Amino acid sequence: MKLAKIKAVGFDFDDTLVMSEKEKENIFTEIFTAKYGIKKDVRKGYQSLRGNANRREKIELIIKKLVGRKPSKKEVNEFYSAFSAGYRYKMFLCPLVQCTNILKEVKKQTEFMFLLSLEEKRDVVASARKCGLDAYFDEILGGPKPKAENFKHIVKKHGFKPDEVIYIGDSKGDIITAKKMGFRAIGIQKNTTSQNLLKQLGADFTFSKLCYLQLDHLTHEHTYKKKLKGVEDK
Repeated sequence: MKLAKIKAVGFDFDDTLVMSEKEKENIFTEIFTAKYGIKKDVRKGYQSLRGNANRREKIELIIKKLVGRKPSKKEVNEFYSAFSAGYRYKMFLCPLVQCTNILKEVKKQTEFMFLLSLEEKRDVVASARKCGLDAYFDEILGGPKPKAENFKHIVKKHGFKPDEVIYIGDSKGDIITAKKMGFRAIGIQKNTTSQNLLKQLGADFTFSKLCYLQLDHLTHEHTYKKKLKGVEDK
């Protein structure tokens, strides 16, 4: 089986390039508790939707579940704006930006690099620019569009075949959506249990940190040929 050369590499933002998921949980929980006087299960609810829902969907679903009613449009917009302000404030501090040396090397060896998050696009663009990450990417994409729609945009607009694209992310949704699109997928998770789950969902490789990623996993066919033969790279 001949594998296509990798031409495009995409990166998730939160907890892939910047260690920010805990910060987002804190922001969401603080806003929710202040508005509704409810703290129990807010964090759990947020975690359950990670990688599977955009910001607006998370707000609507968690209010409906914990408050017991459908929120108004105004209510969602106010929560949305408050979260956006908190998110930008935290991201502008550039929390633990991960391994920019990897970005530099990938940029040299691939035709196209993109940053794709479920978070609001304008917030991701602003945060990436503030942290000096925007210069590495040919395109930055985000919410409210779902990742599947943005993946289709990458393929259609830039003329790549799905198997010429790799996406690197940390959530179950990242791996599932990338594989459904026909992309190759690499998972980033700290512990072995989470890594194994991403493998079960179809991840071609997993690593505990982006820093441990080797360029062969992105740009050379032989690594994937070995994978097809059942030889697992360390």
